[in-house]
Amino acid sequence: MHRTIRLASSIRSLLKSEKAERVLSQIERHSRDSQTGLTTVQPEMISYWQMVAQDAALVREKFAEVQQLSSIIEEDSADAELISMAKEERSMVRESLDRLLDELAVHIVPTTEIDVLSKCQIELTSGAGGQEAMLFTGELLDMYAALAQNNGWKWEPFQVDSVALGGVRSALVAVSGSNVYSTLRFEAGVHRVQRVPINDTRMHTSTSSVSVLPEPEEISVIVPSDSVKIETMRASGPGGQNVNKRSTAVRMTHKETGIAVHCMDERFQHLNIQIAYKRLAAILMQRQVDAMNEKTTSDRRLQVGSKARAEKIRTYNFQHDRVTDHRIQMTIKGVEEFLRGGTVLQSMIDRLTEQHLEDRLKHFLDTFELDQTS
Repeated sequence: MHRTIRLASSIRSLLKSEKAERVLSQIERHSRDSQTGLTTVQPEMISYWQMVAQDAALVREKFAEVQQLSSIIEEDSADAELISMAKEERSMVRESLDRLLDELAVHIVPTTEIDVLSKCQIELTSGAGGQEAMLFTGELLDMYAALAQNNGWKWEPFQVDSVALGGVRSALVAVSGSNVYSTLRFEAGVHRVQRVPINDTRMHTSTSSVSVLPEPEEISVIVPSDSVKIETMRASGPGGQNVNKRSTAVRMTHKETGIAVHCMDERFQHLNIQIAYKRLAAILMQRQVDAMNEKTTSDRRLQVGSKARAEKIRTYNFQHDRVTDHRIQMTIKGVEEFLRGGTVLQSMIDRLTEQHLEDRLKHFLDTFELDQTS
């Protein structure tokens, strides 16, 4: 499900800067050259130039309208009725200009294959806090399940290690749907809860670690069958007559990196092998994301990758009934409502997505000029 986000004024200010003007002028020149055959590049690059150039032309047109209307308003000779009409018209044109700037901001930052992935895996692991941490991990799992349902995504648990006293020790879930990875990737990190347990009078602080790994559209491209070693073994633990009688559990090792995954939750071996392939592909793709971000995200507020998952990103404080995301300094009232996975959680995700766009836009404007002069 596609969502339209109204962007912050800081992003629009970036697009009105002298640096952005220079970049847009160069892109427009590339677009003109491509139409006259003066340049030979990939068709998708030509389409990108033309789309951005078209957006930039519309922005300039609306900006000129705003200036024209402002001139009328500031004229000493203009009558009151004309000024009133001009003010009303300027207000509507500014609204239109803001929407066009939002579209330009989204279009000018090149989209990567990672941005449009329709599959990812969420892994939750209870951290410090014992039973309270496991209860919190279960609540987070339910929150993301509700978010998936609200967005029309497919929710497929691979493994959920529930605890008899309540809560979840760990869980691994596959999620698929439109732009699912770009929506969930900033949930990766340490989530902290502060509250007084039912059987206690003191405030407890517990944690749960969330990982969000990108899953490739084509598993075989990332993990060819000849790139792994597959070992089968008997499953262990509760599971009825099937346990310890048939070799249904699987350990899959990637030959080049030595990364191994172990799957034993399904009763049939071929299903465990399928899950192992998906799990290994996601881990290897995350390594690619980490390597890519290593070069471009050192000065960004949001870090997308495995290193971010050791950092505390969000606190759920029941005493003050608020949820705070420490990366963007955003606080939302209503912890229980937030944990229902509805519009309150979505509003924080939208703000994180907006911050990511601003970070990438700054980086693009800086590097584009360097690329042109090098």
